[in-house]
Amino acid sequence: MPAELVPGTVQVIRLNLDLPRERWVPLGEVLTAAEQARAARFRFDAPRRQFIICRAALRQLLGSHLHLPPQEIEFEYGPQGKPEIGSIHRIETKMGLPIQSISASMQSNLEFNVSHSGEIGLIALTRGSAIGIDVEEYNSSVEILRLAERYFSPAEAKTLFKLPAHQQQAGFYRGWTCKEAYIKAKGSGLSLPLSSFSVEIDPDRPAALIHVDDLPDEPARWTIRTLEVDPHYGAAIMVERPDCQFVCREWPGNEP
Repeated sequence: MPAELVPGTVQVIRLNLDLPRERWVPLGEVLTAAEQARAARFRFDAPRRQFIICRAALRQLLGSHLHLPPQEIEFEYGPQGKPEIGSIHRIETKMGLPIQSISASMQSNLEFNVSHSGEIGLIALTRGSAIGIDVEEYNSSVEILRLAERYFSPAEAKTLFKLPAHQQQAGFYRGWTCKEAYIKAKGSGLSLPLSSFSVEIDPDRPAALIHVDDLPDEPARWTIRTLEVDPHYGAAIMVERPDCQFVCREWPGNEP
């Protein structure tokens, strides 16, 4: 049984996306026909493997909290493509069950978000609060100062440029993942410019949402954390709640 997920608790589950073929191929059985077709359209094994593992793990985790078979979970998508669990009515109709027979946990606003990069995937779960998570593998070929100048707020870019050279990569990926996590939590997609808000860039300082244009009270509504998932990755999570308890664990499917 999964650990209890109560409001104010956030679970972060780390996925190993480098599983051998004999372990990830069978996971496709819990995907829907549409998801299996999507997986089949990938030309190469690596993105197909990453998609199947992430979606299968998400279905297993949500199913365990909702007391439903993983295959029965339905997803709906917001205007900017943010996924969420389908309505109780749709699931009730599909399963042919009276609404009273469906677990009360389905009515308690289970929220989730998923990110993957390289061979690491992350799934974040909570109840009753918007949530966003992002992970990025370091890439030495990325021109981080040029990207920061183009996409970061002026204050963030200034901080990054002032960091010692050996800290600039960590500072850039900290900023990028924090900003992506915020946008994903908001469900805003590209409609929210990355330069319209500022996060703490300096890796020696605590993570923080510092400023949001035209919303002076916004930073106080959010909890932000950076996540140490691997020395060669940056990761961050945003939760629309001022106080949270974080529980980080490995996905059981990672085990041999």
